[in-house]
Amino acid sequence: MKKLLLISLVVLLSSCTSKYKYLIEDDLGQYYLCNFYKKTGDGCILFNDKPGYNNEVGTPTRLCGEYEIKTLK
Repeated sequence: MKKLLLISLVVLLSSCTSKYKYLIEDDLGQYYLCNFYKKTGDGCILFNDKPGYNNEVGTPTRLCGEYEIKTLK
């Protein structure tokens, strides 16, 4: 049931957020949307969460520990 809910959420987010390339979920169940990410040498990733409008960059985010990256496009 949890997998079905997660798959439904990914499909819904991908259809509503087609301008984003990646959906990242951390071990706490929080979701982030971004167009790029960079892996660091210490097992973390760096990305800008939900780039804004009018050429805004978005919120710089560093995520360490357990995470899952799904490609939306």
